[in-house]
Amino acid sequence: MKGTIAIEEAIIDRAGVESHSFAQFQSLMKPGTDVASGLAAHEQRLLDIHGQRLQSMDEHGVEYMLLSLTSPGAQGEPDPEKAKKTARVANDYLAEEVKKNPERFGALAALSMHNAQDAADELKRAVKELGMFGGLVNDFQSKGKEGEEKVYFDTPDYDLFWKTVEELDVPIYFHPRYAIPQDLQPGTKYGDRKYLLGAGVQFHLDLSWHLYAVMASGFLDKYPKVQIVAGHLGEGYVPRRVFSNTVLTRE
Repeated sequence: MKGTIAIEEAIIDRAGVESHSFAQFQSLMKPGTDVASGLAAHEQRLLDIHGQRLQSMDEHGVEYMLLSLTSPGAQGEPDPEKAKKTARVANDYLAEEVKKNPERFGALAALSMHNAQDAADELKRAVKELGMFGGLVNDFQSKGKEGEEKVYFDTPDYDLFWKTVEELDVPIYFHPRYAIPQDLQPGTKYGDRKYLLGAGVQFHLDLSWHLYAVMASGFLDKYPKVQIVAGHLGEGYVPRRVFSNTVLTRE
């Protein structure tokens, strides 16, 4: 349909190809495929912006596209400094690519969510200096030596971040991510049921939990103008919210 605006359109910057661990997801995205060739093809699709992507936009009536760093992005980097650099480098790259064709492309900022200050600072830079329309986070932030810890954004530790989001008056897009390797071991809920991984089930189950936690945390009472976007028809959050509201208000 002509005039369509596409959101959540993944890219990867060339610096991110080496650091982004596509290999751990290839067998999940397409079981049985050759890892090397599959990764190469996937990388090329993500790297392309002004070639085949733009041609496909024209063919299918997509007038404008909001680009963002592919999942898990900075959320997949457990080292705080590396995650901070990943977000900054990706945002600089995105801004330069958008400048080449601003009539057709815009961007949502990648953010390291290891701490509220870094996240707030990078969002402010991306919006005020790079002209981005908001930020995108890929569910939880990985943390720990092996990335085994999960950090969610519903705690008071993130008050500064949400305060900044409200002040900037831009949305934060919550995007899903694949399960971490530790959750794929035998005996775990996904390790024994890999057929549930990805967009069919796991994405909306995991991300909707995070959305519930954020909405129930009370921070929206402090910052009522915060805007949160959840794709894929709300990741199942919206229709279940009616039921959960009824149960939670009873308690």
